[in-house]
Amino acid sequence: MPILLGALLATVAPVATPPASAQRPVQARTVVKPNRDQVMAAVRAEWPKYDAGNKGRLTPLEFSTWVMKSHGGTVAARAHAGGIAPVSAMNASATAFARADANHDGGITPDEMARFLSTPPAPTALSRAKGAAGSATAAAGN
Repeated sequence: MPILLGALLATVAPVATPPASAQRPVQARTVVKPNRDQVMAAVRAEWPKYDAGNKGRLTPLEFSTWVMKSHGGTVAARAHAGGIAPVSAMNASATAFARADANHDGGITPDEMARFLSTPPAPTALSRAKGAAGSATAAAGN
């Protein structure tokens, strides 16, 4: 039962608003967030695929390979091969790696990975701005 990184990051899905032309309303879909034990079991199941050399921690490239795979991408074995260039993959996942590497030792253990997957992402300036815009719109409607 392989569970990829993206599946572990599931949250409650928003209620879908049907278009005006829809014949019947779209039902809201709720995704149950896995508990810590389920996340750890999934991490342990996937771990051997990404931990080259079975050293017990992921390097930045191994972590980025896991992230890219969970989003449907493939990291090339080397630059200019098929897939995402290794440096591009690591650059794209650098912020996530820094958040996941709790003790900042340059590697991610299974426990750090499970903790990272169980922690909601930190709000960004964009998400805060969207939230503020939504609040202002709601207040204007009252």
